Amino acid sequence: MEEQIIETKQLRVDLDAIIQRVKALPANRPISLVRTKLDEAVMWLGQNLKELGTPYPYPNSRDTSNTTIDPTADGLKF
Repeated sequence: MEEQIIETKQLRVDLDAIIQRVKALPANRPISLVRTKLDEAVMWLGQNLKELGTPYPYPNSRDTSNTTIDPTADGLKF
């Protein structure tokens, strides 16, 4: 299971690098859809991490009175 967690986190980092490259392209509808689908892929990999039992990376986000913004998990830039 540890290997799956490591691989899933690496995939999220790899996809984020691709997202950064896509963001540099001239904007149009197809590029916007590419970006959306890549964002969704990162999100689904995050759901996989949840299924694998990794701790929730944003502990302060559930408290609406808290003004702390946690850094993005795995150092992703989005």
